[in-house]
Amino acid sequence: MIRLGPLILLLCAFAPLECRPVDPAPPRPLDSGLHALLAHCDEQYDPQRHMLRERFRNPGYHSRVPSGTTVHPTRESLAYAAALLQRGTAGDAERAARIIRAVLPLQDADRDSPTYGAWPWLLEEPLAEMADPDLNWADFCAAPLAQMLARHSAALPDDLREDMRAALRRAVAAIRARDVGPGYTNIAVLGGGVCAAAGELLGDDGLLGYGRERLRKVVAHTARHGSFNEYNSPPYTTVALLECERTLFLVRDPATRVAANSLRRTAWEIIAGSFHPGTQQWAGPHSRNSRDRLRGRTVEFLARRTGVPIELHPAMAEDDPPRGDEIVPPLPCPADLVANFRRAGSDESLPPRATRQVYVRGKSEETSTIGTAWFAEDACLGSANRSTLWTQRRPLLGYWRTARDPAVVFRARFLHDGRDFASMGIRTIQRGPRALSVFGSVPERGDWHPSLDRPAEGVFEARSFRLRYELSGADVRAEDLGDGRVALVAGARRVVIHTGPGRFAGEEIEWTHGRDRETAFVEAVCYQGPTREFDFSRPLEIQLVVGIELLNEDDPPAPGPPRIARPAADRMDADWAIPGEGPLSLSITDTSFLHL
Repeated sequence: MIRLGPLILLLCAFAPLECRPVDPAPPRPLDSGLHALLAHCDEQYDPQRHMLRERFRNPGYHSRVPSGTTVHPTRESLAYAAALLQRGTAGDAERAARIIRAVLPLQDADRDSPTYGAWPWLLEEPLAEMADPDLNWADFCAAPLAQMLARHSAALPDDLREDMRAALRRAVAAIRARDVGPGYTNIAVLGGGVCAAAGELLGDDGLLGYGRERLRKVVAHTARHGSFNEYNSPPYTTVALLECERTLFLVRDPATRVAANSLRRTAWEIIAGSFHPGTQQWAGPHSRNSRDRLRGRTVEFLARRTGVPIELHPAMAEDDPPRGDEIVPPLPCPADLVANFRRAGSDESLPPRATRQVYVRGKSEETSTIGTAWFAEDACLGSANRSTLWTQRRPLLGYWRTARDPAVVFRARFLHDGRDFASMGIRTIQRGPRALSVFGSVPERGDWHPSLDRPAEGVFEARSFRLRYELSGADVRAEDLGDGRVALVAGARRVVIHTGPGRFAGEEIEWTHGRDRETAFVEAVCYQGPTREFDFSRPLEIQLVVGIELLNEDDPPAPGPPRIARPAADRMDADWAIPGEGPLSLSITDTSFLHL
């Protein structure tokens, strides 16, 4: 559990500052990560366009370019230019200069434009043609620009240096004008570090002061809430950590370095507190993640910094090229946290343990976001007490190891016409390996994305709505245990799903189960039929309560299902009797899903 308090700044003030000369700096020896990045990018370089080329994977928002299209990305091309300057062999500086000259003109330089200072994701899709321009690209592209100016400016032509400084000025002006809050963790850290570095590079004390104060605000905000508001996210926590490392690599200002060191320590506490050695996975819940298991670049990121070999799950051995993290010299994981990443020895038997962490502190416990996780030697289960079910949320997530699979994955989803749905909410209470969940509609949200695809008047058209509990991995299966209970089984463990009667928008819910390739599932069919309109602008009539328990194969499941009671028109109580432990209980009001 992360422990933050008012003494954190005082303690950080005594951390070693390790000030480095900023410019010039000789190329550093190529470590394995930088070598792999350069090997990949050398192959992907397009000498006609002077940028990297790759097959595009559209996440479903921001861009209209179809997945599979060959494209030329801006951020990754700039990272390659920085890597070339670090290698510094014959022709590298010239190629880096060509890349920079190709990418800089893609930035919006119109001061009256809403995207001023930003770059598009792709050469092929200008900002004006994107579905919704990603303003974070001012931050993401400015970071390698600042790094190249700080560490390698002597290798670049004078005119190009001036163009880069002008582009950096535009980017940091946009970052400063946008001024994202400290709850937007990874961008708040990234933009703060970039502005501090740019302030030193451009001789702008006001800009340096802004970057310093922005990082201090993230430190204070994190201390008040107890963790990053973008909680326990494998991709975004590592972005925040990387940008702390970059800030420490580039910035001399002592107060900025103290803040970056503090946030770096917090990021490692988050990671170490959630890493599960038995499955080699990052335990849930995850505020944002696009994968169910750790991807290759995250495994490499952690292994390089902890010195502990971390195994990549075989299912994740897909093409996962480096993305540019390697241009920042990695700093080691704090020594006192490294043990959290090591597997138990063959002669060790670790007892189960549980953690509870406040992520977002509200006015009350009901309005706070709190994570609970249970860890056994071979299994883990994590939940958030309040969340939505959009595609990047993992509010109920478990892993366990079997003889055939290093980590099967259990998770809860809600699907609209087969795709994860952002306008459904979940409230959960967890105790040990058991969790009770209540589901409800969330107003003023989108479909696939929380905000970018909101329908007019909050009305969705649907042919299908389904709550889905699924188990993915080798040799998974679903078993009907009777009495409304279905087990999702793999190896020596199972998750027992306790179902019961329910309603969705005035219709009775039907439960079903089955298997699809390497996924076994239990589904509540909320609606299936002709296209119909559903009004999510006000609370939808939903009675859907489910209990789950992660058990050994011989452990008896709880004998009864969760129970729903309605003592008042504006409130629903749910409880689930657990023999020998007392009930799990939730009280849900009409406003429970309004502010998820």
